Amino acid sequence: MSRPIEFDRQEVLLKAMMVFNQKGYAASSIQDLLDAMGLNRGSLYAAFGDKRALYMEALNLYERLSVDGFEGFLSAGESPIRNIQAFFDMTFLGLAQEQLRAGCFFVNTIVEMTDIDQDLVDTAGSKLDRLEAALEKALERAQETGELSRDKDPVAIARFLGTAIKGLRVTCKQNQDKEVIGNIIKTALSVLEN
Repeated sequence: MSRPIEFDRQEVLLKAMMVFNQKGYAASSIQDLLDAMGLNRGSLYAAFGDKRALYMEALNLYERLSVDGFEGFLSAGESPIRNIQAFFDMTFLGLAQEQLRAGCFFVNTIVEMTDIDQDLVDTAGSKLDRLEAALEKALERAQETGELSRDKDPVAIARFLGTAIKGLRVTCKQNQDKEVIGNIIKTALSVLEN
């Protein structure tokens, strides 16, 4: 009886996540995933189930890698407004063209899977909702510290900035010009001015 192949689950899942994010669900063949993950078909199915289950697990990994860090970043330090500005700069101006072109796995999922798999759309959407909740919390803290006027609505601004993030993710797939992106960011963040 042969021994099952051992592998680092998180490492191979990260490779699958990259394939899915680059190609999308439909265009990622099982062979593409096997090649990237370095697994054989039996090991993939034994460890992850089917392609859709692998995709769902990749979405969960993306959440741990991106949203968890985003929440921590926004809650750190003395200036929530500077943290929000720094997040936009790092996310859109600090990335290489190929990273910008790849986009956000959650946004890519919603765009591709709408009208195909509502459960995947809802899952990706709920993970994006965590980003808006973190923005809302940071904006409330900014009001407490006097950085943001009490006349402003943190919920509405968080939703607007969340929408700006999603829109920028799609825009960057088509246009990676940092000057254009910077102007969009500057306009979006003008809602934070007192």
